[in-house]
Amino acid sequence: MELKNPLVTVIVPNYNHEKYLEQRLESIFNQTYSNFEVILMDDCSTDNSLLVLNKYKEHIKVTSCVFNKVNTGNTFEQWVKGIKIAKGELIWIAETDDYCDIYFLEKLVKPFQKDSQVVLAYCQSNRVNEKGVVTGSWITQTDDLDKSLFLNDFIIDSNEFIEKYLIYRNVIPNASAVVFRREDVDINKHFDIGREFRYCGDWMFYFKLIVNKKVAFISDSLNNFRYHQTSVIAKAIQAENRITFMNIEYKLRFVLMHYLEKIKISNYDKIKERNNFIKRNFIIYEKALLLIQSGKKLKGYLMMLTVYDVYLNRHNVKKRILKKIKKVFT
Repeated sequence: MELKNPLVTVIVPNYNHEKYLEQRLESIFNQTYSNFEVILMDDCSTDNSLLVLNKYKEHIKVTSCVFNKVNTGNTFEQWVKGIKIAKGELIWIAETDDYCDIYFLEKLVKPFQKDSQVVLAYCQSNRVNEKGVVTGSWITQTDDLDKSLFLNDFIIDSNEFIEKYLIYRNVIPNASAVVFRREDVDINKHFDIGREFRYCGDWMFYFKLIVNKKVAFISDSLNNFRYHQTSVIAKAIQAENRITFMNIEYKLRFVLMHYLEKIKISNYDKIKERNNFIKRNFIIYEKALLLIQSGKKLKGYLMMLTVYDVYLNRHNVKKRILKKIKKVFT
């Protein structure tokens, strides 16, 4: 159904972002759209985050505080906790190292008011460094897929969005830029992969959430996606983890294709034809083995090899590859 003046639940999952917290929270509480509640969360931070959070816990917009005594080590566990207690029709996961424009909610809520089929809306993001200086835009994330589409606002059929963009990479690079409908979230079905993949669970969640619905995009850069040494994405692309991260994404592509086949959307065959790279990218696996043989980063590559288990079993090539691995590590 179309939403007239929906309540938005803002979930704020924090871990050790003391120095960014105040800017993040002020950017939330100063929104021009006023119908929202805030859930403050902390995953047992070891810095002074709780001192900052406690200053805001009595704010009129704060309806819940969930401060863990034991660290879960997985931000998606925090998402799930927040969604379960959310009262709003819409959900915004406002990550604590990011911040936003005061018009963020006002503009992101509008697509839901216009079209009852919109299940997720997101905006363009600025690239921001540790000091809060804007260094660019995340439009570069989509330049090679479509140079013109993301320059303007749009509402698109979700299956087309998957086929042309989301199947190739996560074109929604930051959760802080996203608002989605709570009633369409199935905790049990949508977060099974999110728990497994610490770096790419958001991609899988979006994929499952939007199938057979609509996605809205706001081209204004209303979100500031901060890049710093301790951010999730920074950790993922450090030299020793880069190949692991790339191949987790590779396995996810395989899972996405399997999910498309299962739900039998009308354009599955077309998507499958355009994504035969799943088989071609198996070459990456072979190259990793060669790198291991040359003595480079054995531990990191050994971690990477484990992500292929599903693929190997499905294509009956596990025995051949395991034989190669045995030669490398014995």
